Amino acid sequence: MDINGTSILAIPKNLFSLEHQQYDPKTVLNIRWGSEKYTIDFPGKILGHIKLGELREICKDLTGVPLGGLTLSLGGTTMKDDNAPLSCFGVKPDGKVIVDGYKPTEEDIKQMTTNGDPEEYALILRIQSSLARTQEFVAEYVTKFEQDVETYIQSKPAPFSFQSMPPARKRLQDTHGMLSENLLQSLLRLDGVTCQPDFEVARVKRREAVKETQKLLDHVDGINARVKKTDVKA
Repeated sequence: MDINGTSILAIPKNLFSLEHQQYDPKTVLNIRWGSEKYTIDFPGKILGHIKLGELREICKDLTGVPLGGLTLSLGGTTMKDDNAPLSCFGVKPDGKVIVDGYKPTEEDIKQMTTNGDPEEYALILRIQSSLARTQEFVAEYVTKFEQDVETYIQSKPAPFSFQSMPPARKRLQDTHGMLSENLLQSLLRLDGVTCQPDFEVARVKRREAVKETQKLLDHVDGINARVKKTDVKA
């Protein structure tokens, strides 16, 4: 039933309406997904002992968002580790958890996946999103890095000791470190995407994303190698 525009649900084993029932505020959790609002009751359970994975499964059933593309956050912080109890994330009775994720249409799933599995669709979106963020990051920083490197090389820098590295050279070193670290983290994110053997499309997308990210990392390292060739020890 609806109370002030909020759908009230109880979750002992399956979703069912709380109509004609009483619930304990100590076992209630509020869920928001876009404009949708839900209240979940866990009768007979200690809210803080419930595992994050259990709550994610419930939210999947509630919203239709595949697990692979569903994230939960509290106070702006994403909750990770499905085996951790909700108490680890500071979840309190009557608290509000935000669900983020896209519910695919049947046509979306049919067009993009191997066998029509919504979980594969979620993984494909995750891979594409990761690669897009990496490409945006590179577009923002790498062109300027290349320009700064060219300017530095053309300035014909004087010999120096690495204990007293000139500010311009130090900036290039720091920029390369930042770019490399970001791209390595991108590779680690892709490495963390586990595709089932029958998720053929997702596996191909992951391989392509890893290849492209590694190519970008090699490009950045190549730019840095040009700078290092000009380094002359005093």
